[in-house]
Amino acid sequence: MTRSMTRPDLHRLARRFAVMLGGEVLQSLFHLGLNLALVRVLSAHGYGVFAIVFGLGAVALTFVRALCGVPAATFIPQARSRSAAQAEATAFGTGALALCLALGLGTAAAFAPFVGAGALAVGAFVAAWSLRSFLRNLLFAQRRAGIAGLSDLAFTASGTAMLLLLLHGEATDALLWDSLWLLASAHGLGLTVGLAILREPLRIAPRHAWRRYGRLWRSLAWSVAGTATANVQAQGQMFLIAGLAGPAAYAPVAAVLVLFAPLRLLGTVVVNLIQPEMARLIAADDRRRLRLVLAAGTALLTAACLAYGAALFLLFDRVEHHLFADRFAGEPLGLIAALVWATVTLTMLYAAPKTLIETRRAFPELAAMALASAALGMAAVAGIVALAAPAWSMAGVAASEVVVLVWCWWALRRRDASAATPASIALPLARRAP
Repeated sequence: MTRSMTRPDLHRLARRFAVMLGGEVLQSLFHLGLNLALVRVLSAHGYGVFAIVFGLGAVALTFVRALCGVPAATFIPQARSRSAAQAEATAFGTGALALCLALGLGTAAAFAPFVGAGALAVGAFVAAWSLRSFLRNLLFAQRRAGIAGLSDLAFTASGTAMLLLLLHGEATDALLWDSLWLLASAHGLGLTVGLAILREPLRIAPRHAWRRYGRLWRSLAWSVAGTATANVQAQGQMFLIAGLAGPAAYAPVAAVLVLFAPLRLLGTVVVNLIQPEMARLIAADDRRRLRLVLAAGTALLTAACLAYGAALFLLFDRVEHHLFADRFAGEPLGLIAALVWATVTLTMLYAAPKTLIETRRAFPELAAMALASAALGMAAVAGIVALAAPAWSMAGVAASEVVVLVWCWWALRRRDASAATPASIALPLARRAP
């Protein structure tokens, strides 16, 4: 591959990255501001409940991505015609709409016995966030990152305006549910703006979607299994702490996790950027440029983690005093921050290789990886919460991320070694296999 062919592709990826990063930065700043505002005015129990609901929304996003976003990012860039790409978008868009509504209704039903009418706000938030997340994935797959950026801008601007109005009033118990309605409304507005700018008719085709998913059900079943297990690994800590010690005990951990939202969102940007590119390069069997994309994504995320960690280390005392208003003065926030940074850095180190494995649709391997990681992580977190302070629970999560990191890179190295084996050697080896 000549340098002249590679450089324009890198420039194109850089432009798309800049647009996508801008949208994620806007959202990240808004989420950070919302959480910092709520941690100051809600009780520890109230903020713990908000953090749990927000975490459940993030879990819903992973299932929508696994069942709709990843197929869209994989098959739309590989489509050989515009009509074929539109057919893929219709199928996965129909599936996303049905899934998001089901997740919203299911979450509301699960919360109803505990929070009453507040469950409606929970369900609306989960459904709206999930659906807008799919629209962003779809637009990235169609190489329309600019429209996704305008949708992000609409979400952030409307959410910020509503937040200022909300905080202008008195702090009451209803503020928790009002903030969730705020988020649902802002996501709905961002979704509407994105669809309006897209200027394409909305096609809902249940039969077409059913046939398309019928052809993919084996791969998607493994994808869902892996996603569910990965969520147990990533979010199980939240449920263990809340169940064993109560939402108030989870509040300081949740508050520190908010500080690392920009890094997690950067990881989302990089994954959304490179996955369609990986799908295209896999279809073209261009292994050289595929390795380049893998290395560039990993290097970028590693540098961001190191820089962010250093800056937070230098400024943490000010952060604790000014941003959290010393609300958690009796908690070891420095320890929590160090453990969270280590955990997030581990996830960033395997984000690109895991995306490549996912794009190759090696879902059984991803499910096995997630199961091994979740088993170790849940056991470690449960033991830590039972025997020590909840602040140490992130050490168990970090241990589970090490499993995923080692497995991802080992799987890619094994595949590359297998691909490099000459046929004259590979065939005798295959004959010797039991």
